[in-house]
Amino acid sequence: MDEWTERETQGDLWLPVNEKDELVGKVVEEIDGTYGSQWVIEQEDGTKVRTPSHKVLQNRMAGIAVNTEIKIVYTGEEPPTVKGQNPTKMYKVYEK
Repeated sequence: MDEWTERETQGDLWLPVNEKDELVGKVVEEIDGTYGSQWVIEQEDGTKVRTPSHKVLQNRMAGIAVNTEIKIVYTGEEPPTVKGQNPTKMYKVYEK
C-alpha cells in the first residue's frame, strides 16, 4: 500500500443558493469527474473552491484555461422540461 497516495479533494464545493450569488477568482485546475468537469477556483483571499458539475455551468466553462480570471453568477433555476426531472441550474460566466 506504500506505493499508493490518496488524492485529496481540492477545495470545498461551491453551491450557490440565491440568485446573483457570485464566485470570483482564478481558475487553478480543471477536474474531469464521474459526473462531468469541475473547476477549482482560487479566490482573492487564497481559499479554493470547486464548482458543481451542473451541465449549464460545464457548457459555459468549456475552453476556459487555467490561470484565467473569471466571475460565475448563479441566475436561478429553470423548470424541468420533462416531468420528474430536477430543475436546471442556470449560470452566467465572465472572463477577464
